[in-house]
Amino acid sequence: MNEYAIYWIEENVAKNYYHKSDLLHRFFLECAEKEDEVIIRKQFRFITRKIHFYKFAMHLKTFSSPDIYVKRIGNRVLVKKGEESLCLYIENGELILRCRHLAVAVSLLFPILEDIHPYFFVQGKDTPQYGWISPKSIKELNDESQVLYNFL
Repeated sequence: MNEYAIYWIEENVAKNYYHKSDLLHRFFLECAEKEDEVIIRKQFRFITRKIHFYKFAMHLKTFSSPDIYVKRIGNRVLVKKGEESLCLYIENGELILRCRHLAVAVSLLFPILEDIHPYFFVQGKDTPQYGWISPKSIKELNDESQVLYNFL
């Protein structure tokens, strides 16, 4: 099983660092190495939003499709569809995702996360993978309400 950390990034930080994901990656690696340093913890709290696990689990149950099985078992959530499954839990302010392949999370979990907030950052704990869950550009997010009409 591979393990990934998922961070809910504050909107103003996401807009400024959306195309600088390597900086976020290095920052989260430093957070893991220096978790006892006060300044690092303050920076972490400034750029991330706290994930309320029980609210999050209820959202998963409520908004997942009927063919996706979501069950809370203690402080963990199991998400399953057919033979694919993943496990979620909170550890040190990170939402930890355990799954066999990231493709499972892309099909089962990421669409639900995109409904909650467009700025989730995922980083492999035992793999070098990292990036934004929703690769929709910041420009597209800002321009959704604008419409161009042609009256010709």
